Amino acid sequence: MINPVEALASVSGASAPAIRLILSVLLAYPIGALYRQLKGGSTLRNLYIAFTGLSIVLFNYGTDIYHSLLAVAVSFLCNAFLGKSPLLVPVSFSYHMGYLLIGYYYTTSDTYDIKWTMPHCVLVLRLIGLAFDLSDSRKKEADGKPDAKCIPAPTLLELIAFTYFPATVLVGPQFSFLRYQRFVAGAYEPHTQNAPAYATKKFLQGVFYLVVNQVGTQYVSDAYLLSAEYEQESLFMNHIYLGAWGRITLYKYISIWLLAEGAAVIYGLTYIDAKPGDRDYCTDELSGCSNIKVGVFENTSKYGHYVESFNVQTNTWVANYVYKRLRFLNNRMLSHLGALFFLAIWHGFHSGYYITFLLEFMVEPIFAKSEKLQHLLQQQPLLRALVFVGLKYYTIVWAGWCLVPFVFLSFHKWWHIYTVVRFSGFILFISGNIFLAPMLRAILPRSSSSTTAKPTTATGSTASTDAGGSSEAKKDN
Repeated sequence: MINPVEALASVSGASAPAIRLILSVLLAYPIGALYRQLKGGSTLRNLYIAFTGLSIVLFNYGTDIYHSLLAVAVSFLCNAFLGKSPLLVPVSFSYHMGYLLIGYYYTTSDTYDIKWTMPHCVLVLRLIGLAFDLSDSRKKEADGKPDAKCIPAPTLLELIAFTYFPATVLVGPQFSFLRYQRFVAGAYEPHTQNAPAYATKKFLQGVFYLVVNQVGTQYVSDAYLLSAEYEQESLFMNHIYLGAWGRITLYKYISIWLLAEGAAVIYGLTYIDAKPGDRDYCTDELSGCSNIKVGVFENTSKYGHYVESFNVQTNTWVANYVYKRLRFLNNRMLSHLGALFFLAIWHGFHSGYYITFLLEFMVEPIFAKSEKLQHLLQQQPLLRALVFVGLKYYTIVWAGWCLVPFVFLSFHKWWHIYTVVRFSGFILFISGNIFLAPMLRAILPRSSSSTTAKPTTATGSTASTDAGGSSEAKKDN
């Protein structure tokens, strides 16, 4: 009997795990549409979500589902027996991160593989975040200062459904138990009438980026950057190809995030419960689980735009649960380093991850925002146009350069590519930060807004020193 997954993999040239992943994300759309027709209460909804989510993981990873089931069981026991203990967060954090790292140790290969560790790293953040939220809630209650963000410990059924939410169980995005609790209780239903239309928009955007990625990789692939043909190109063309490759590679992540977001929208999970005047959100805003800000990403003219627009929910998580918790260090740079190290080790042991997040410090903005410079650009349209073109080249080409270790992972691969381009990025960013940045700061003093800017995580949102460090943290994440 013909295996349809294997047949699709053979026709498309993709691996069978990749086909299962795409099919699972797409399957979440009809599952979500059926969920909207359920008339029962929270118990029935949780049962439906838990069953369908477990089925998706079983379809993708078979008996390896036991890893995530064990994680849920341990979390439930921790919440039950350590719920009011200061040990809840340390025990939960240590167990989940330790288990994930052991999994990486036994499954890591020379390339990025779609194995059980991929959804498990999503699960780890979700369950650790839950432990933090429960601990914070108990502290507020003990201090006699409970608020709307305080949550009760979830039942076993709620925990399973929260963990295995079908639209997000494989690739994210992250969301809090508070958001899930309100969603299942039906609090968002009056505000999600436009969900099908909004989900369709995200679906079409995801398909578009997926097609562009698949077509683009036919011309500039990972294999091409390792080929002798690439070595023979001029240094200028090496960089042009590197920039194009980086953009196409990022489209792969963007496509799957958009597809997953669309599925979450169908359920009605993504409503932003904003207070009047809190932010400039539209009525019934449904972007509460957005992991990519397409408009910001496509109009990138500085590296801060990548930080602002890419992998938003993961970075919101890191800002709230890592960066903020390191404020006892009383040093933003050390807190930033801690957040970056967490991101690196959360991804795995490959050297490429650590180099990528090390580059966060090397690619700090060299051109500080200056009132003098801004005024000059406003007065000179031609100069403004030239600067815009230059910055587009700068951000696209060097974003590709920064992405090399993250994609190729192994030292001998990313080192080879950096050798081909003559380590130009290291030269540019090290010299730029040592010589050019101080010079520009002396000639063009920074504006007050730039001197108070908060540090950021390597791949996403602005890291905050308070619980409201992101648009999501201010509502229900």
